[in-house]
Amino acid sequence: MVDMQNIRSLVSFVGMRDPYPENDEEPGPLLSLLVDAERNGRAFDEAWLLCTGSTFHERARDLGREAREEGILTRFISLDFPVSDVIDYSEIWRLLGEAVTAIRAQAGQLPRDWSVLLDSGTPQMKSSLFLAARSGLFPATLLQGIPPRFAGGTYKVREVKLEGLPSLSLAGEVHEKKATYGTRTPSPTTGTAAPDSAYQTPIGNSIAFAEALRQAGSAARYDEPVLVLGETGTGKTLLARRIHKASQRSGGPFIEVNCSAIAESLAESELFGSEKGAYTGADKPRAGKFRAAHGGILFLDEVGDLSLEVQAKLLKSLEDRTVTPVGSDSPVDVDVRLVAATNRNLPAMIQEGRFRRDLYERLKVVVLKLPPLRERREDIRPLADHFLGDWNAIYGERRFLTEESLKLLESYSWPGNVRELANAIKSAANTSKSEALGPESLPDEIRSSGRRDARPTASAPDAGAEAFGPGAESLPEAGINLKARLLQVEWDYVSAALRQTGGNREAAARLLGMTGHAFRKALRERLAAFADEGWEEGM
Repeated sequence: MVDMQNIRSLVSFVGMRDPYPENDEEPGPLLSLLVDAERNGRAFDEAWLLCTGSTFHERARDLGREAREEGILTRFISLDFPVSDVIDYSEIWRLLGEAVTAIRAQAGQLPRDWSVLLDSGTPQMKSSLFLAARSGLFPATLLQGIPPRFAGGTYKVREVKLEGLPSLSLAGEVHEKKATYGTRTPSPTTGTAAPDSAYQTPIGNSIAFAEALRQAGSAARYDEPVLVLGETGTGKTLLARRIHKASQRSGGPFIEVNCSAIAESLAESELFGSEKGAYTGADKPRAGKFRAAHGGILFLDEVGDLSLEVQAKLLKSLEDRTVTPVGSDSPVDVDVRLVAATNRNLPAMIQEGRFRRDLYERLKVVVLKLPPLRERREDIRPLADHFLGDWNAIYGERRFLTEESLKLLESYSWPGNVRELANAIKSAANTSKSEALGPESLPDEIRSSGRRDARPTASAPDAGAEAFGPGAESLPEAGINLKARLLQVEWDYVSAALRQTGGNREAAARLLGMTGHAFRKALRERLAAFADEGWEEGM
């Protein structure tokens, strides 16, 4: 029986080595620590696990299963840690403050002995945990694991001794500013507070967008499935996260799955989990995204890309509230609310036999429609200011858009919607050598669109030749960053090909006259900074 006067509680990030590293039988940091603590009579009663995405929520579930198989009775609590940049100290520290508040609220008033493991996560995450403990934001014993290869063949844990280290005086400041976590510093462009991250604070005043937000707020109160419709880049993920944050499941995980990015052969194990040996390469069991979302929300983006076979299994899971892992005959209970999204015409797909009508009826209990950016042009200026304010806050700059640039942005058709606008602002800030972002700093397709609009009676020239050919326009006096501009042009074509093919990289490569290998190499190397933004994810 747990000694309620002395609850032993562990806090840690979940990393790529938990519970096991890929293709390795040696337990990762968290599982090793739990096993060591159990063997030495210092078992933890509970473990609070900070998960930076759906992959890590699933790893947290796998960790719980492996711990139970070892006879460990620790209670596991997974918490969302939605960091967009895992090496950004300021964002990690802000979110850590929010996580500490959430942990204290859920933990209640019972006395606890807190410990923090500094092994999992990026160096910036570990450093922030160290700082939280050392500063008094979250007083805890700091633990550092020593892998078996460095400890005589047995995993060992040692306490980090703080004697001799300088003390920090952040505790008072942190407690005084606790209510301001999640706010931004004033925007250098406007002098007002810059908006919060895009999914936390939607930007826009258009009637259609405001109505979608209102309906999302209403849907959040209940537990029925939601279907979000909208073009790529309109903010479907934003809406799904809003529903999660405003719902009674906000304390549970938010698990996002991009169905278009899952190989068809792996879709079932990705969603429903698998047993060891269920297929070639399944050397360990995995929980799957459904079980990772237990107690929270499962967001299936581009649900129309699932195969008919997986659709049938998805329907059964929704109706029975169970999942059956690949390679198993035993269903497992799950408590999950489903939010699905697509940019496809599902009724047309039903007529073509590519989507199940019964699943469609099950999903569309609540339907939310997000308007494309071209239908909410009054939101372009505030969105542009938001993205440029974010840029200035991150890089300490004072860039601003000229009126001519703003008019060009308002006149462009935005096939990539809000995401394309965000990337256009980043491109302009990257390439301009001046604080004033004039039309010459905007991506070529936006400028060429403006030139075509200015000559309505002229015969339409070849867009590619006009935008990118020699002598297309005079260079600005300050010059341009040619390398950055060419990378932006390449990314514009690559992202357009990905959108056109629904994320099929082989098909996108063929559209661009490239081999699949060359296309993947470009995404991995030259275009990594753009691809990391996630062309397929909502704003």
